[in-house]
Amino acid sequence: MSWMGGWLDPELEELFQDDPELLETAKIVRASRPVVEPDPRFQNRLRAQLVAEGSRGRAAHGVRRWWHLGPAHFAWGGAAVGVALIGATVLTLVANHPQDQTITGFSELTAQHSVSPDQVITVAFNQPMNETAVEQGVHIQPATKVSFAWVDNNLVITPAYHLSGNTPYTVTIAKNHIVATSGASALAPINITFGTAPSAPVSPVSPPTLTSTALGPNGTGGSLLFAPDGSVVSTGGLAPASATSTPPTSAGATPPPSPTPTPEGVTGPPDVTSGLVEYKGAGAPPVLLGNAPTAVAFSADGFTLGTAVDDGSGGSWVSASQSDGKLRQHLVDSPTPVTSLVWSSNDRIVYTDGTSVNSVDITKAKASLYTIPHGAGTIALLAPGGAYAFVAPAPGAPGGQLLDIATGAGQVLQGAAGDVAFSGDGSTVVWVDESQSTPRLLVEPVTQNAPATVPSLEGTTSIAEVTLDQDGDEVAYLTTDNTGTTRLVAAQLPGGAPLVVGSPASPSALALSPGGDQIAFISDNAAGPSVELGAVPGAAAGHTASPIPVAANSTLHAFVEAQVRGDVATLASLSGAGVNAASDTPKKLSRAYVISVYLDAQGGVDANIELVVDPNANHTTARVASEVLTLTNNPAGGGYVVTSLSTKPLRDESSGPHIVQVTSTTNAGVTTLQVTFDSDLSASTVAGAISVVSASGTTLPTTTVYDPNSRTATVTIAHAPSGTLMLNIATSLNDVDAQSLQILFQATVGATS
Repeated sequence: MSWMGGWLDPELEELFQDDPELLETAKIVRASRPVVEPDPRFQNRLRAQLVAEGSRGRAAHGVRRWWHLGPAHFAWGGAAVGVALIGATVLTLVANHPQDQTITGFSELTAQHSVSPDQVITVAFNQPMNETAVEQGVHIQPATKVSFAWVDNNLVITPAYHLSGNTPYTVTIAKNHIVATSGASALAPINITFGTAPSAPVSPVSPPTLTSTALGPNGTGGSLLFAPDGSVVSTGGLAPASATSTPPTSAGATPPPSPTPTPEGVTGPPDVTSGLVEYKGAGAPPVLLGNAPTAVAFSADGFTLGTAVDDGSGGSWVSASQSDGKLRQHLVDSPTPVTSLVWSSNDRIVYTDGTSVNSVDITKAKASLYTIPHGAGTIALLAPGGAYAFVAPAPGAPGGQLLDIATGAGQVLQGAAGDVAFSGDGSTVVWVDESQSTPRLLVEPVTQNAPATVPSLEGTTSIAEVTLDQDGDEVAYLTTDNTGTTRLVAAQLPGGAPLVVGSPASPSALALSPGGDQIAFISDNAAGPSVELGAVPGAAAGHTASPIPVAANSTLHAFVEAQVRGDVATLASLSGAGVNAASDTPKKLSRAYVISVYLDAQGGVDANIELVVDPNANHTTARVASEVLTLTNNPAGGGYVVTSLSTKPLRDESSGPHIVQVTSTTNAGVTTLQVTFDSDLSASTVAGAISVVSASGTTLPTTTVYDPNSRTATVTIAHAPSGTLMLNIATSLNDVDAQSLQILFQATVGATS
């Protein structure tokens, strides 16, 4: 009888020993211990029946029956009275017990942490409710514009613009609004806490496919470069089939120049039909600019063309002419072949024969700038401007060197053998690291020994023909994958995001236009080699914000995900010396926001993070901890690591809207900021609350548009100045529940270049 609290009633056991079912009923009724008064009607009726029975018993026979009852008669009489008493008690309990006042509300979302942002919120009640009263008591944090519907006793709450992804939610129904149609009321408010899963990531957008136009036939081999007017110049001459005939011309076409005069006793230069050829465009006849050069470059102002051609005696003539090849002037004769030539100014040429670096100006003044030590390698390429050079490695060396010509100092370009290129302004160098089983594309400023890995296409087994644009923020190269497919890729630097990908026939001799918006290459088609020109649709015209390196972005997200998981081993592997992320990270995290990321002045990557603990039944408010971290290139190699970490203690998240992400892009001088919120905002308060200030403290003119579906404000700044910007969001910003932003929000946003 322990399940009934140890209670035992011997009288009931005796009364109902022959009827087990009735005995169990009696036990249940007895166990309920009802505190009720007997029904007066039952008492009166029982009294009347007993009196009547007593009166009938006074007769001679009746008296004998009354006083001479046998045991069986007594038992059945007692049983009848007991049944009557129990029945009356049960009836009285049912009749007099007040209606159940307990109202319960339940949601299947409670305590879940990965609810779909497209989910509706359903609250199931245990009895019919006063629907209007309940709806008026619903409050959702973060503020969410919703509509209501009822299905039987279930309240269905549907967000107008879906739930925000990766967000903790608390749904509260106030106690005084939880009212049943019967008039019953609740004893406590209803709190439903849950968190949403991150919104489905946007599927990676495939880069555009390269489309190109054939400009004209080309001889075998040679290199390409862009002329100041945008035309393409080839050092490979014309196709062999055209070598014995006059190139096609049209009215106004520039006639072929005369061959460079040959000094007495020197063998004449090769036939001009195999020389320097300019392609003005599709359908326009190619124009011969001069003899086939071993090195060629246009001056920075675009007015002068410098060339080095075979002098027929094992050396090279270095000459200068107009950009169209006319009025050529012989400057100097190098006794050895010139392999690279650049302009250090608009009137001075720097050239190399592989062992020394020399200069000559248009007045024919010469100077010796550098001679490489014996056995130290070969000077293979000069950087535009003539300040730096690439020295190909000597046998057994770990890689080539970046040479500072003025000082003679060099730094190793790990694994660099031959595929090296400089940007048009000479500030950036890119090369293929061939020291590992899988080649890597590396890039760095010439003034910093801090190479960054440029991610290449999946499955890459070889990289070749690298070339840069003028500013060094775009690269083009050829990649071959493990299926043997060769593709031409133009990509952003240093992030490596492909801008365009193509698969021309046997491409070679790549060249990017100064603005990076066009790419020229030689394609070996069935009809023979031809020069082709394609557009790079993803290239930005004008200033472009410095993108976050892909390797840094990957490390950042892996680090934050490890914090949420409590993965101590991963945190340690992604942390630099002196950073103890495991001890600094709050425990039992549910999720995190990467609010903003930007490049700092020292070349590191700074990020602002919000770490979140979801609300629960014991703590119905989300808790957050703000975090700032810095990632820098791992000096030991292997990408980026977290070198600085500052995490504040957990605190209750304030009511009102919160900013969950800020991004920045700049294109053609127009900067666009996108600010994403967790709440549905009062649209009329958005534009007035947002301002942007330059590094000098000037408030910039902006245009702001709010999209309620994505909860995103897009801020456009025309003619944004260079340098970082400060985004300010004032407390005048309100959500749809008229809750304001609790404190001024500030964030440093992208660096423009």
